[in-house]
Order: sequence, then C-alpha cells, then structure tokens
Amino acid sequence: MALAWRRRLHPPGTWPEGLPSGRSRSLGDGEGRARFGRLRSGSEPATGTDGQSLASSPLGRPSGHAPGWTASALRQRLSSRSDSSWRGFLLLGVTVSLVGCGPRQNLPTPEQPIAYDHQVHIEAGLECVRCHRGAEEGVHAGMPSVQACAGCHRREIPDHPEVQKVMLASENREPILWAKVNVIPDSAMVHFNHRAHARAGVECLTCHGDVASMTVAEPVRNVADMGWCVECHRENEASDDCLECHR
Repeated sequence: MALAWRRRLHPPGTWPEGLPSGRSRSLGDGEGRARFGRLRSGSEPATGTDGQSLASSPLGRPSGHAPGWTASALRQRLSSRSDSSWRGFLLLGVTVSLVGCGPRQNLPTPEQPIAYDHQVHIEAGLECVRCHRGAEEGVHAGMPSVQACAGCHRREIPDHPEVQKVMLASENREPILWAKVNVIPDSAMVHFNHRAHARAGVECLTCHGDVASMTVAEPVRNVADMGWCVECHRENEASDDCLECHR
C-alpha cells in the first residue's frame, strides 16, 4: 500500500533520488526485499539522498542534531526540490516529527461546567465505562450525559451545590457541555480508535494517567506526541504503518 501511495505521488521515472524507480526495483522483487531486510535489521545503514548516514534512535528519530536534520537544514532541502507534491508530503512528515520530538510543555487543564471529582466517584465503585460509554466498543469514548448524572444524583447527595447544577440542567433538558481533557488536533490527521486499543488490553491509565487519584481530570501526556505513540506500538508489537493512524 505504501508503494502504491508513493506511485500516486510520483509516476515511475520521476521519484526523488534515493527511492526506487520503476517496477524492476520495487520492494516486490528479490533485490528490493533483500535490501529492505538489511535496512530493517540494521546490517545496512540507511542513508539520505546526500549519502550521509541517518543515525536513528530506537523510535526511528534522528539522534541529536545530525547533519541535515535541523529545522533550517530541512527547510533548505525542501526548497531545493523541484517537485512540489514531494515537498509537501515530506514537509507533513517533518512537521509531525518535530511536534513529537520537541520539549514537553505544561499541558492546560480545561475548566469544566461542573466540578466533577473523579476520585470520589471511582472510590464509590464506578468504572470508567459507566460514564464514558463507548470507550470499549466505540471509536470514540463518550462523555456522561445529563440524564446519566441525574439518574444517580436524585438519590445521592442531591443537595450538593454541583449536583444542583446537574439537576437544573436536567429539568431544563439542557446538555452538560463537558470540555475534553485529551484532544488530538485536527491538524495531526490522526484516526484514533478506542475500541481497538481496549481490545488490545490497553488500560485507561496508560494514556489518561491515574485518574482514580484526580479530583479534577487533567492531561498527563501530550496525546499529539507521535513519538510516544510509536514507542508504545513498537514495544507492544503493534503496527507502526503510517496509514494505520493517518488516514
């Protein structure tokens, strides 16, 4: 599939230097498969179009600031290419990689319309999927509805100030506009499937942290960090094919 994708970008004979051109050197023939195996095992060093070795970390990232991998050098290389489609394709990969490799910043905690205490609810015996329906069987994890909250709190501490907000919303048939804590920006073009991760045995706290000890849910990881996702996939022998997530 990756080869077909590359062919759509560049007909045979027009691919950038360093990539196979035409059917005779595709990954499907003996020479291509053998070289791919050597590159994957590390017995043959990967080189860039300038012939320099592209030393990589276990995550497949360039180690340190190797020649040609600084932001300024990448821009210079991109500007020198005559093929605009190849330049745009490479720029997308560079942008995503630099986002994942950059220094972590303090992640903001969004303000919620109701002060929901995760710790209290989990200590009371509620499981994550009781409120976040769809986290195990759906692509997206749902947020608790006002009906679900009101159904319990008609009996449980109905006089609490925050619970009264819930009951007022229920009486007015208004939804609770919860703010998402972990957000993958649209610019990342990532298709994240909760069901696939749940079926693979990934626990909630792997991505969301120890929510059971949080009075206010806050992000503990930058979910837009592609390097962290790739590391987890490789450690657990999951696919790291670009098209699995970027669709």
